[in-house]
Amino acid sequence: MDGRLQLVLLLLLAASGLRGQGLGPGGPEEEAPEEEEVPEEDGILVLSQRTLGLALRKHRTLLVQFYAPWCGHCKALAPEYSKAAAVLAAESAKARLAKVDGTAETELTQEFAVTEYPTLRFFRDGNRTHPEEYTGPREADGIAEWLRRRLGPSATRLEDEEGAQTLIDSRDVVVIGFFKDLQDEDVATFLALAQDALDMTFGFTDQPELFQKFGLTKDTVVLFKKFDEGRADFLVDEELGLDLGDLSRFLLVHSMRLVMEFNSQTSPKIFAARILNHLLLFVNRTLAPHRELLAGFAEAAPPFRGQVLFVVVDVGASNDHVLQYFGLKTEEVPTLRFINMETTKKYAPAAGGPVTAASVTAFCHAVLGGQVKTPRGAATARKWLRPGRPWLRSTRTMRTSSSRSWTPQPMSWRPSLCTASLPSSTSQRVRVGR
Repeated sequence: MDGRLQLVLLLLLAASGLRGQGLGPGGPEEEAPEEEEVPEEDGILVLSQRTLGLALRKHRTLLVQFYAPWCGHCKALAPEYSKAAAVLAAESAKARLAKVDGTAETELTQEFAVTEYPTLRFFRDGNRTHPEEYTGPREADGIAEWLRRRLGPSATRLEDEEGAQTLIDSRDVVVIGFFKDLQDEDVATFLALAQDALDMTFGFTDQPELFQKFGLTKDTVVLFKKFDEGRADFLVDEELGLDLGDLSRFLLVHSMRLVMEFNSQTSPKIFAARILNHLLLFVNRTLAPHRELLAGFAEAAPPFRGQVLFVVVDVGASNDHVLQYFGLKTEEVPTLRFINMETTKKYAPAAGGPVTAASVTAFCHAVLGGQVKTPRGAATARKWLRPGRPWLRSTRTMRTSSSRSWTPQPMSWRPSLCTASLPSSTSQRVRVGR
């Protein structure tokens, strides 16, 4: 019996050794030994089928970009991705950035269902089977901040008045969640939203003295801002709890200025706000009489927050495509135009009227009340591109046949990507929008 038992043990050990080398029913798996170093380029790990497993074992958090050498969007991302890696390295952050050439590592693209480039996946704690899809910005600072909020807490816990005031003073927009019970699931919802709202700074507290300082008696999310009203409160529903979608829209709407200046930096936020009605004041800022109109325009805005978005378009700042869309000429400025983003119907006030707080208010009420009956150019609504390329960014490809808004949709991570197949000799296939 002892001899047989010894033989069985030897066979089991041998089988275990074969499995450890990747031999089994699925065939051999090529894995790099622990002592092998993963190659790097500009501070970014260069991964393959052989080294991905090693990288996941060595780095607790890993952001991996799947790219194609021919993809224009990947080329545009490359310098920002390298900058983000440098920023994180300077902070001694635990996260590392990596990349995979999807055209050379087809097994990995199949494993992670990569269908478009660039695609980024975030791996945590070596978990290879359930990576998180990256949905953050394309700029270096945004990439780094997206990772920071996953490495550590997405919001600062506040214990006293000094800490709360310091946080409020630190940024233009600060959001603080006041919760009487930090174990409540509403807190988890709040922290989850904070992970992705990268343009805001978040804090949370359960301290009674802070409830009292800010005049609160119930669970409330408060947005503090250094402009316009200064503060906006979102009361948590005692029965339904904190709704992620409702809070997200509230923060987006109230973090915006009452009057937005239209340019390539502000347009993504303008069109992400999901406010259906836009009122545009066209002016030439180089002219003093035009600048004097801005105060009255801003005075009319507060009652319409969340219902009508007030936007100033400077015709002297390369906004000819917006003029063209509304059928305007420079000599017609200053003037107002109202547009509903859902119907694309456009409205104009009576010709020759002054632009004052009273006239702007009356015009908004008239359009919203259905008293202005003649829409301008609704049948020909389409997005406008600068000659030869999209107006926002040269790497963004747009369709124009069925476009419906007065400017291209805001640039975000998902809308414009290359499909994961080699482009033809005549044109590169591009996925636009979702």
